[in-house]
Amino acid sequence: MGFQTIRWAGFYENMKRTAFFLAVGAVLLVVVQLLDGRPVFIVNAHVLTLDAESSVADSLLLEGGRIVFAGAQASMSSSLPPFTKIVDMQGRTIVPGFVDAHSHFPAAGLIEAGVDMTPPPTGNVSTLQILLDKVSVQASTLSENDWVVGFNYDDSSLDVARHPTRDELDRVAPNNPVYLWHRSGHMGVANTLALQAFGFEDEIMNRAATEGVDLPDRDDSGQLTGLLQEGAAPSMSFLLRQLSVFRLFKALLSARDQYLSAGVTTAQNGFADIPSMLMLRWSQRLGLIPQRLVIWPAHDKVYDRLHIESIGAVQAPSDELAKAIGWDSNPARFAITAIKLIADGSPQGRTAWLTEPYLDDAAGSGYRGFANLPELEFKSLVRRYHNAGFQLAMHGNGDAAIDLIIAAVADAQALNYRKDSRHLLVHGQLIRVDQLAQLAQLQISATFFPAHVHYWGDWYLNNLLGEKRAGAISPLALAEEAGIRFSIHSDAPVTPISSMQLLWSATNRETLSGINLRQELAIGRERALRAMTIDAAWQSRLDQDRGSLEVGKLADFVVLSENPLTYRDVRYINIKQVWIAGRNESFD
Repeated sequence: MGFQTIRWAGFYENMKRTAFFLAVGAVLLVVVQLLDGRPVFIVNAHVLTLDAESSVADSLLLEGGRIVFAGAQASMSSSLPPFTKIVDMQGRTIVPGFVDAHSHFPAAGLIEAGVDMTPPPTGNVSTLQILLDKVSVQASTLSENDWVVGFNYDDSSLDVARHPTRDELDRVAPNNPVYLWHRSGHMGVANTLALQAFGFEDEIMNRAATEGVDLPDRDDSGQLTGLLQEGAAPSMSFLLRQLSVFRLFKALLSARDQYLSAGVTTAQNGFADIPSMLMLRWSQRLGLIPQRLVIWPAHDKVYDRLHIESIGAVQAPSDELAKAIGWDSNPARFAITAIKLIADGSPQGRTAWLTEPYLDDAAGSGYRGFANLPELEFKSLVRRYHNAGFQLAMHGNGDAAIDLIIAAVADAQALNYRKDSRHLLVHGQLIRVDQLAQLAQLQISATFFPAHVHYWGDWYLNNLLGEKRAGAISPLALAEEAGIRFSIHSDAPVTPISSMQLLWSATNRETLSGINLRQELAIGRERALRAMTIDAAWQSRLDQDRGSLEVGKLADFVVLSENPLTYRDVRYINIKQVWIAGRNESFD
C-alpha cells in the first residue's frame, strides 16, 4: 500500500471516528433536552396558591413551563405522565414568584460599577469621613480626569446629617470629576470638575431654569454647593457612559443575582429610556437574565416617538417605537406596560410637593417642595396619554402632587371615560384619607412604598414632617378599607431588593430606632403577600399568567424555609429556591 493510500485511509478513519462522536454527542444533547423538558411533580410541599379562595395544596405538576395540576398529591400520584421527575420539597412552603411592582432593574447592581456609598443597616457609610475616604481611595486608582461615580449615599444617615459639599469633594479628588448619586434617585452632589462637565459655573448657568426645578443649589454667597436636585441632576445614562463596559456588565449580573436571591421572578424597570430597554431585551434573549421583565418607559424618553400631537392624534405605540425597543407579542417575557410620569420629587430630599411646609422650615419661607411639571402641562399629558389608550404610572409622593394626579385623571375621564384604564399612583407616601376615597372613586390603583417607614421614619418624624404626617405615611390599612387594589414595592436601589424585608415593612411599621409609627396602618401577612404577587401582576395586566399558583399559569414560584403566614419574624425566612417556567434557577 502506497503512502497516499495509507494517508487517505487514515483520513477516512478519522472522519468516521469524528462523525461517530458527533452523532453520540447529538444523541446525548437530545436526551438531555428531553430530560430537561420532562414534566416535574413537586411533592410534600405546603403551597400557598394565593388564588381567589386562598387554597393550600401539597403538590404541583409542571409541564411545558406551566402548572397543569395544583392540589392533593394523593389524587395525582397514580396518573403522572411518563418520565415525570419527582421533586420532594420536604415540607417547605411554596408561594408564587414575587412580582416586582416598582423598582429600577438593574440599577441595584450599580454599586459593582461605581463606589458603594450605602448607609447602615445594609452598608457602612455612616459618617462624612467614611464617605470622603471612599472617594479618595477610588480617585487614587484612576487616571486624571477619569470619573468617580458613587451610588446610594444618604445625607440623613451621615453623622453630620447633611450632604457633602463641592469643596469637600474637591479636596479628596482634585483631579477627577466626582458625582455621588443620592439613594433617593432624585439628587446628587458634584465637585467642581463635574459641575463644569454638566455645564454649570458659579457666575452663569448654561441651562434654562423652569420654575426652579433646574436650579442648582447655592450657598449664601451665591456659590454652587455641588448639590443638584431633580432636573438639575445629570441623567443616569450620562453617568453610565462614564463607566467601563466591563463594570456595567458586572452590575447587570449583580442585579440579576440580587433579584433572584429575593425570589423576584418578574423584575421591573420603572423609568426606562430606549437604550436601557434595548440592553435589557437583548440580555434576556441571550440568556443573561432568567427573570421576566416589566418595563415602564419614561415619558420624556419616548414622547417624541409616540407622535402625540393633539388629543386623539396618536399611534399607540408607533412603529418607530416598536422597532426601537424590540416590542414583540410575548408579554410573558418582556412586557412594556405603563408610561411613567413624574409629578414631584422625594420627601427625604425635600422635593416632594406638599400642601403644608416642611417641618425644618426655620426661616418661615413656607417651603413645600415643588411640582416636577407645570400643572397645565401635566394635565395635558395625562389627557393625551389617557385618550390614546395608554396606562399611566404617575409618581407622586407629596399630597399636593397627589391632588394634581387626581385632578388630571378626573379631567381625562370626564372627556373620555375608560372603564378599566388601570392608571397607577406610584409611592403615594403622604396621601391623605380624603385622597384615598378619590382614588377609589376614579379606580386609580396604587403601588405603595412601606419600606420608607423603616428606613426614613425617624428622619421624617424628627426632621422633615413631624409626628402627625410622619405617622401617616404609606397607610396601607386605610387603602384597603377604601377598596383600593394596591401593590407594594422596594423601589430598588432606593431600598434593598429584599422581599422578606418588604413583607415585614408592610406588616410592621417600625423605624430604624425601634419606634412604631401607628401599627394600625399596617396590613396582614396574606394581604401583603398578595400585594407582592397577584395584585402586582394585575396592575400590569399580567395576572392571567402569573401572581398565583393555578392551573394554566406560568410555573414561577419560590420555595421558602418557613411559612410566612405563621413564622414569628418573616425577616429571617430564607429563600431556598426560585423556579421560573418550571426550572430551578437557584441556590439549594
